[in-house]
Amino acid sequence: MDYKEALNFIHSRPRLRKKPSLDRMTTFLSRLGNPQNDVTGIHIAGTNGKGSTVAFLERLLEKHDLKVGTFTSPFIVRFNERIQINRQPISDQDLVELVERIQPIVEQMDAEAIGGPLEFEIDTAMMFLYFKEHPVDVALIEVGIGGLFDSTNVFTPILSVITNIGWDHMEILGDTIPKIAEQKAGIIKPTVPVVTGSTDPEALKVIQKVASDSGSTLKTFKADFSISKSTDQQITFKNYDVIWDGLEASLFGEYQLTNLAVALESLTMVSSILKLRLDVNRIKSAVKTTKWAGRMEMVSSHPLVYLDGAHNLPGIEALHQTIQTNWGHQKVYIITAVLDDKLYQPMLNNLVELPNVELTLTSFTGPSKRQAVTPDEINSQLLKEVEYISNWRDAIQLAGSKMQAGDVLIITGSLYFISEVRPFFVK
Repeated sequence: MDYKEALNFIHSRPRLRKKPSLDRMTTFLSRLGNPQNDVTGIHIAGTNGKGSTVAFLERLLEKHDLKVGTFTSPFIVRFNERIQINRQPISDQDLVELVERIQPIVEQMDAEAIGGPLEFEIDTAMMFLYFKEHPVDVALIEVGIGGLFDSTNVFTPILSVITNIGWDHMEILGDTIPKIAEQKAGIIKPTVPVVTGSTDPEALKVIQKVASDSGSTLKTFKADFSISKSTDQQITFKNYDVIWDGLEASLFGEYQLTNLAVALESLTMVSSILKLRLDVNRIKSAVKTTKWAGRMEMVSSHPLVYLDGAHNLPGIEALHQTIQTNWGHQKVYIITAVLDDKLYQPMLNNLVELPNVELTLTSFTGPSKRQAVTPDEINSQLLKEVEYISNWRDAIQLAGSKMQAGDVLIITGSLYFISEVRPFFVK
């Protein structure tokens, strides 16, 4: 088997089944020797901000001389990015070897009543095997969808993190914020401490109840820890034990402050668990050097161009705030492609509400059977406010021809779209 064949095997697996269950995943891992039991990890769920929180926390821990594994999704450039140790992706050879070991078990389960593993279940099993056989001090394991029935929810972490909770994947997670929160809070384990950046009252009520019922200490944003930024862009983090000021973040966007706060609070919790002595200078260095591709990533300075994977309504609302805060008096061109299983109508409405924004809808090659929204799916009133250019390269070229000094171009929407566009700017 070569690398391409290994990826084809992974991507050929079904993505979803109707009945949510962890039975298939636990059976799969059992036949692989339960590698998840040998991994010390932090479990991270949330509607948005998981990847950025992982990026901050990985850098913070690495700066304190820890060997840190990360498991994230989706990838931006290559599949291997999903499984990394100290920001070094799994090698092609290691990936192929893992698939070769897993394939016979998958085929065996395909022939049984329980059914064979899904695509993300295979990704997750590979990750646990890799971190067992390439031991790390701590693995940062990001949930795929939800939490309660996510394939990553098969191990006991040292800390559970819930970034925020908003509208996304309602067909799977539920049609109310409390239902979605219940799924996210499903990662909370008995007596394992929890950190959350969620401030939605309904969501927070659910998280508090699950944490209380589990005997888990809960630290909540604004109540137990906070973050602020001064006019000179200096950041201050506070909790009951520390005050760290003079921080500077390289990740742009107002919403990144909350993600940073969650990561710093998580760091203080982990330092107690792992007996880690924290150094404020290392913390400052980590925060300043954290990068995360495709999240308010500046890919051109002349003209000013950002890529931002605001792939759902909470992401677009955060982008809206960032534009208001930073470019309220500048012309902002936005090119977006949104998958049609998202809340695309309110997402697009949210952007056209900004008086200084010129919005262009485009398309791209969506993953599997999922498609980007087309003008036929948008109501006539909104359609008057949006231009449609099917080829995103043409849309970029047109926006570039219109831009003047001080204007901003933001390319946003599905992370799969960002993955397709990014090589156009980053060679």
